[in-house]
Amino acid sequence: MRLGERAGWVLAAALGLLVGALWLKSGLLLLMAALVALTEGLVQLWDRYGLSRLTVERRFDQGRCFAGESLTLTYAVTNRKPLPLPVVEVEESFPVALAVESERMRFQTLARHRLLLRFALGPYQRVERRLTVRATRRGAYRLGPAVLRTGDPFGFTSRQQEVGPSDLLLVYPRVLPLEQVGLPARRPFGDLASRDRLFADPLRFAGVRDYRPGDPLNQVHWKATAASGRLQVRLLDPSSNLGLAVFLNMWSYDHFWEGDDADSLEAGVTLAASILGWADEHGVPVGLYANGPVYQWGFSLRLPPARGADVLVQGLEGLARLQTGSPQPLWDLMTLEVPALPYGTSLVVITRQVGSDLAAAVMRAQRSGRPVTLVVTAPEPVALPDLPGVTVYRVGGEEGLHGAVLAQ
Repeated sequence: MRLGERAGWVLAAALGLLVGALWLKSGLLLLMAALVALTEGLVQLWDRYGLSRLTVERRFDQGRCFAGESLTLTYAVTNRKPLPLPVVEVEESFPVALAVESERMRFQTLARHRLLLRFALGPYQRVERRLTVRATRRGAYRLGPAVLRTGDPFGFTSRQQEVGPSDLLLVYPRVLPLEQVGLPARRPFGDLASRDRLFADPLRFAGVRDYRPGDPLNQVHWKATAASGRLQVRLLDPSSNLGLAVFLNMWSYDHFWEGDDADSLEAGVTLAASILGWADEHGVPVGLYANGPVYQWGFSLRLPPARGADVLVQGLEGLARLQTGSPQPLWDLMTLEVPALPYGTSLVVITRQVGSDLAAAVMRAQRSGRPVTLVVTAPEPVALPDLPGVTVYRVGGEEGLHGAVLAQ
């Protein structure tokens, strides 16, 4: 029954009691009529003004954390009016990746749960509730939308309004030592320092030296040779821009519509984050590329190699925002981005599987003077094509990457 119809019936009942009280000169019926009228008036009052000047805030004690860490979530409900509110409910939608230590959690969908909180507020009162939330998996998350609901103390009426999503919470992937994710701790991607000299930048002239057998003739410095009387060659400085470029494949199989192996993908993301951490620790310029949509950033993740205090933070934020579902294969992204990388830059390709198209892109990069390290994250052995000159690591399985990354 709608509120207006119910109010009409209650008013008719109150008038009937009043008439009966006057006819029978009964004080009891008169009191009952007054109570019915008073109750209906209070119900109408709470129904009309219950949500007025009532606010709910929810905030995390920090906007960023690493997977596996716990945060404090505070709910603050404020009643800015003289009318007390005996019943206030907040029904919140929660991502399942944010585990709440509360008995009030209820199943909603496979991706989200719901939390129900109840409050009682006096006039001009503010009440806070603090919950412990554990971020179980990296990602970009918002709470909500929530439902704010009030009612009268008799349970006759209920009003509700929607509260918009919360501020964004970024959960970074964990950064682990490379030996914990199945890579060698020393020189995991070759001797970068000596390779910098091998792939010197022809635009960075540093002087001359005597010719040695095997030096290319196009490096002979003829003016210096004429002046000294001995054959001289140019001495070149290594390029300061060389480093690592990490390419992360967000496709689990040869076609994106075949679905995802979520555990392998998350393991690959953690591996990419760990390589970024290693590069930051060793002062190596590092870039990051991935064929997945990046929440609020764009169609794919593209961070050219650089060094500095902000590089690791930007890379971790990009990995936190990274999602699956892009129709762009990694080999297309490599075709676009690899030629723009400095000559001699080392590539690290992280993937669950290696099909013919990805293998061809890896070999093109290898032949272009950009050494490639291939890291395969499949939990089971997978067949690999012949990749001459490419360093290959298999880090999946119980003893490798999965055992370190997926154990929470």
